[in-house]
Amino acid sequence: MPQFKSIIFIAFISIFSITVFSQNSNENHSKIKTFVEQKDYSSAIKELKTLQKNSPKVFNANNYDYLLARFAEKQGDFATATANYQSVINRNSILKEYALWHLSQVMRSSGNLMMERVYLMELSLFGDKSLLQNAVNKRIPRSYLESKEFASAIKLLNPPIQISVDRKTTQDFIPTVGNAISREDSVLLAEAYLQSKQPQSAQNIFNNLVNNLPKANQPDDYALAGVKGLDKLEVGDENFGKTAPKLSDEEHFKRAEIYQFNRNFPLARIHYEAIVNNYPTSPKAVFSIYNIGRGFTQERNDLKALEWFERLQKDFPDDDLAKSALYAAAGSYANLNKTNEAVSRYQRYISENDDADNLERAYLNIVDAYRDENNPKVALQWTAKMREAFKDEMGEALALFAQTRIHLSQENWQNALNDLNLLKDAKSFGGNIAGGTNKDEVTFLRGFVTEKLGRFDDAIEIYLTLENGLKNYYGWRSTERIQALANDPKFKQLIEQKFGKYSALTKETLTNTNAVQIKDAANKAYRLTQDKEKRKELSARLTRAYQLLPDYQKTPDGKLTEFGRKNILQESIKVKTHKTLADELLFLGLYDEGTPELETALREDLDVNTGSLSNFPTDTAFTLATFYKRGDMANRALGYIEPRWKNVPNDYLIALIPKEHLQLLYPKPYEDSLVKYGKEKGVDPRFMLSIMRQESRYQADVKSFAAARGLMQFISTTALQMADEMKIESFRQDDLYNPPTAIRFGSHYINKIFKDFPNQPQAVAASYNGGEDRMLRWIKRAKTDDPDRYVSDVVFVQTKDYVYKVMANYRVYKMLYDENLNRY
Repeated sequence: MPQFKSIIFIAFISIFSITVFSQNSNENHSKIKTFVEQKDYSSAIKELKTLQKNSPKVFNANNYDYLLARFAEKQGDFATATANYQSVINRNSILKEYALWHLSQVMRSSGNLMMERVYLMELSLFGDKSLLQNAVNKRIPRSYLESKEFASAIKLLNPPIQISVDRKTTQDFIPTVGNAISREDSVLLAEAYLQSKQPQSAQNIFNNLVNNLPKANQPDDYALAGVKGLDKLEVGDENFGKTAPKLSDEEHFKRAEIYQFNRNFPLARIHYEAIVNNYPTSPKAVFSIYNIGRGFTQERNDLKALEWFERLQKDFPDDDLAKSALYAAAGSYANLNKTNEAVSRYQRYISENDDADNLERAYLNIVDAYRDENNPKVALQWTAKMREAFKDEMGEALALFAQTRIHLSQENWQNALNDLNLLKDAKSFGGNIAGGTNKDEVTFLRGFVTEKLGRFDDAIEIYLTLENGLKNYYGWRSTERIQALANDPKFKQLIEQKFGKYSALTKETLTNTNAVQIKDAANKAYRLTQDKEKRKELSARLTRAYQLLPDYQKTPDGKLTEFGRKNILQESIKVKTHKTLADELLFLGLYDEGTPELETALREDLDVNTGSLSNFPTDTAFTLATFYKRGDMANRALGYIEPRWKNVPNDYLIALIPKEHLQLLYPKPYEDSLVKYGKEKGVDPRFMLSIMRQESRYQADVKSFAAARGLMQFISTTALQMADEMKIESFRQDDLYNPPTAIRFGSHYINKIFKDFPNQPQAVAASYNGGEDRMLRWIKRAKTDDPDRYVSDVVFVQTKDYVYKVMANYRVYKMLYDENLNRY
């Protein structure tokens, strides 16, 4: 009997110990998980080290050493990171391949490229089933190249010769080097050949890059590398950038066009000038003269540009390009504030080219030239001439809007209102006017000038006609102006009366026939009050109205599905599949690596083809999008959710959009870097995110055809200038694909623009897209720093649209997050 009691006691103690162990482990994991979610790496490291000391078996079984290594690496503690990654490798954890990858990166950061390759080679043994294999295959030859082991780099980059038989000639066909590998790898291979004294092989590759452009047939930056390589081979490094090689006019022109497209104007000029000097009768000569002028214009060197535009008109007066040169010369004179010279050339252009497509623009440029001279009287005379010349055509609407802008700059509110009313009713105004305006802007400005005339009741009614949804810039600005009036005691009664009017309409019995009217009334009433209870009541009314309106029921659905291991393990999992890898990584909160593993596993299980997340069942797709957002791969999240919200009407109340959907539409990837560099430079991280959303859709490795790189889409000349200003040595353009680097550059550049336009985010957005010099000119014309006036003076339609989108983004980001990117 005593022995039986002893057994029961031991069993009780064991059960109790397991229970306590389980509770403690779960508490530890809960703490760690909270720190991970908060990105509080210091606290997470402290908790993990405590667990490592007190429960080493639990620590290893649950791969906490890998999590500790990841956080230590983020903090720059490479010794701790290395030790824990090595621990993962030594015990053959299922996360071994990820530990090997990170160890290779740590070695690379420390300059130990030989050890980097040791880890990469071991990782390559995992084969194609590893999601890291592509990154490994890409990195190894680059590591050899950086180590100056060129023969090894050539061996890896140069694929086996692929031989196919031409059945007609029965002769073997050997593909040209460069067709068999990527254009990016071709550049590296050429560099390796050059460094190993094999210039002919390098030249073959460079020629291939230049002569075989991508499908879009645009000269990408690999073509740029090709022409640079050829030029250096042919003139020598010491003469590169100074002397043109001896080439045919066609070859010079081809290389010049590649340089010009990639905005390397000095190198383009060398080839254009070679054509002009050596082949003066070539058909390419006139194009070369014109493009030299255009290059100087792009560099904002209008004096030099004029020399070439005037030369073209003198040497080739009968060529069609002489007309373009005349127009461009007028623009250069205008930029130099030489109004008379600019106007005389625009007038000549108008008289000699009555069938030109851009005739309206010539008139408008004359108007703007006089505005820049501060001569509104003559500018208005030209808007009158333009209205007459283009009566009942699009040009008339453009002239009316130019006239409006002049009256706005003069604060001549009544005349501005007269113009806007004419524009609203003009037969030629069908919606958007290229380079001009659109219906929302006209409506907003009518409200604005009506308000300035003291007709506040009418102004509010006009403002309320503009939709106030996610992407409605002028709907938002209208609401801001209404709220400014509401905060003024003088207008309290007026606002309350209007609120009462629209609120009363929402109380009617909802039916299918009046649902639209009640929806519209509720939207207006919502904008007229800040009272939380009243807004809550109106939101409920809107929700019921939406239920009767089919278009408003198209909101996307989707619930979060549970994935990843939940329980604390006492023994490590040994069977490695994409599913078990996903479970481990998601258990640790490492969504950046866990989500791609999960997606791969789900595609296998559900037999879903590669491609969009939309191919998955709704809840699965929504979950993957959410996980990608958590893992700083917000481009995948946005790519899933944005098309679904495009099907919903623009006036859908933002407050009724589920928060989880708003956070997918407006995520905050790389928030550590955004907050860090934002604080250093005094730039709101939410504004940087607003720019990033528009520039790259949060895709870190994106590259435009013009070789703009990374999250913030910097071209090479701007990036080099900023690297010099920040004293960053050994900067390479591809460094911009690194998110912290891109964000650092972005914060520096945006900070510079804000110095020119303090507290003017609209002006900064316009400058980011169109250039600071142009924005200064537009503000000078508007004679104000009020964005509700100067945005209308942004005459580039692309830049104005950019302002609308960036500011709409910024509005929502400020609704969701504080300045440290904490959620409200």
